[in-house]
Amino acid sequence: DPHLLYDLENKLTDFHLYTEEEVQDFARTYFNPKATQDQLYALLDPVLGRFKEAERDEQADFRGTMTDFVRLYAFLSQVVPFRDADLERLYVFGRYLLRRLPKDRDRLPQEIQEAIDMDSYRIQKTRNGKISLQRGSSQIDPKGPVNTHIVPPEQLEPLSQIIQELNEHFGTDFTEEDKVFIQQLEQKLTYNEALQASLRSNTRENARLTFDHVAIDRLQEMMDTNFKFYKRITDDPNFGKFFLDWMFERLEKKTSEQGEGEGGERG
Repeated sequence: DPHLLYDLENKLTDFHLYTEEEVQDFARTYFNPKATQDQLYALLDPVLGRFKEAERDEQADFRGTMTDFVRLYAFLSQVVPFRDADLERLYVFGRYLLRRLPKDRDRLPQEIQEAIDMDSYRIQKTRNGKISLQRGSSQIDPKGPVNTHIVPPEQLEPLSQIIQELNEHFGTDFTEEDKVFIQQLEQKLTYNEALQASLRSNTRENARLTFDHVAIDRLQEMMDTNFKFYKRITDDPNFGKFFLDWMFERLEKKTSEQGEGEGGERG
């Protein structure tokens, strides 16, 4: 229900941790092509100050509510046309704010809590002394071959091609650094179990909805790695569609080939 967004928006306002003016100032700067990451983070500092002064339960409730809003808007915006600019402004504001909120270091993933008794660990000095070395000269044997893990040429070529096509179509100046960013994004999407399940079992249209949602989430996680590339995807609809169409078709083909391979092995 799209109206859930407004419920979450009202709940976030009731925390009184930010003002409407702060959201508008942030969005105005964000949509400025000349904006820098430092400028955006500086606008969030007053909100962070209020957040740190809040009670711990309130912090957890606010973080959870903002996360729900950002995820719901990112999903619904793929299928429902919104004309409310306030929702879009709060979305970009919340997306950045969540990355700046201090983490709750006391909460570990459930699987770690179940497998390891962290209370039984402590730092303890077990030895104190000097390392003794034999005097004289000796020969060091050369190292053997190193088992390096590199991307096969057949995978590198398409990445070089998409960089070239993006530069030609959109007048950008992406380089090898951006190729690495694309490769890292592709790996995150390839190993996302929910996305892979959707690609294997859903219709192409539904799989694409899942892909867009997961891809935007992964891009948000990686935006500190390559802010320029991330901002171009989110700010330029034509650029974003061109790139995500390419990435979706690439993953779709890879998943299909893996499925055929597994079927052949079972046979």
